[in-house]
Amino acid sequence: MPRRSGRDPAAAAPLAPTPKVERDGELGGRIKRYRLERGLTLAAVAEKVGVTRSFLSSVERGIAYPSILVLRAIAVALDVPVFMFFTGPDTNGTVVHADERRIVRPPGSSFGYELLSPDLKRRIEFIIMRLDPGAISPRLFHEGEECALVLRGSVVVQVGDEEYPMDEGDSIYFNSGLPHNVRNTAEGESMLVAAITPPRF
Repeated sequence: MPRRSGRDPAAAAPLAPTPKVERDGELGGRIKRYRLERGLTLAAVAEKVGVTRSFLSSVERGIAYPSILVLRAIAVALDVPVFMFFTGPDTNGTVVHADERRIVRPPGSSFGYELLSPDLKRRIEFIIMRLDPGAISPRLFHEGEECALVLRGSVVVQVGDEEYPMDEGDSIYFNSGLPHNVRNTAEGESMLVAAITPPRF
C-alpha cells in the first residue's frame, strides 16, 4: 500500500490552478509540416505509429484529435519532442510565466503535461505533470535520465518492474531508458514536476 503522509489535503494551499485546455486548431497542420519536412508519406508515418492512414489524415486536417499516447508515437516517428506540436506565447528566453506554458492535454484526457522550460533547445526539459484521480500515464521509455518531485497528492511511479509509492514532497531519480509511468493514488489531482535530460518528451 502507498505510504500516507498524514497531511490533510484540504489544508494544503493550492499550488497552481488547473489550466484550461482547448482544442488546438493548428495541431494537425504542424504535424503535417514536420512530416513533409522529413519527406515522409502519410502511410509511412501511420505504419510507424500504429494507426490507419485515414486516421492520421483526419488528424492533419483537424477532424480528429489524437490521444497523448498517439501524439507521443507521432513525435517518435517524426523524431521531434511532443511539445514541438504545440505553441505558447513568446517568452524572453529565460522566464516562462504561468500563462505562457505550452500544454499537452487533449480535451477529456485524465492527465497532461506543461512545459516549464523556455524551449526544447536546452540540455534539460522541465515539465509539470497533472493526473486526475485514478489516472495512469502511458508507459514510456526514452534515452536519458529523469528526476521527479511530487508537488501534490500521492502517486505510484513504476520504473521497470519496480513500483515506488510516493507522497507530497517525495522525489525519485531514474534511468528513463527503462519503461516508466505514473499512477495517481490520491482522491484528488496529483501533480509532479520533473526534469528530463536530454529533452525527449
